[in-house]
Amino acid sequence: GLPISLLEAMSYDLDVLVSDIPANRLPELTLDDYFKTGSISDLKNKLQYKIENIQFERKYDLSSYNWDNIAEQVDSVYQLILNKKII
Repeated sequence: GLPISLLEAMSYDLDVLVSDIPANRLPELTLDDYFKTGSISDLKNKLQYKIENIQFERKYDLSSYNWDNIAEQVDSVYQLILNKKII
């Protein structure tokens, strides 16, 4: 699943570089934030690009990953299931 360490880095508005595995595919990231899994040359190139074009403070919309909101959504699903009458 989604790495908590990635969300933590993003919560500090850090510029990130992650492998292009499906779990890391977030709409808040751009193509420049990914390197091809298993490609050392792509990792090297993307790291070099990030170093030369460093963004000291990025802003990410992490509202979709707010634990309070997620817990409320899960609770509403449980409540819906518990309150549903079986005919």
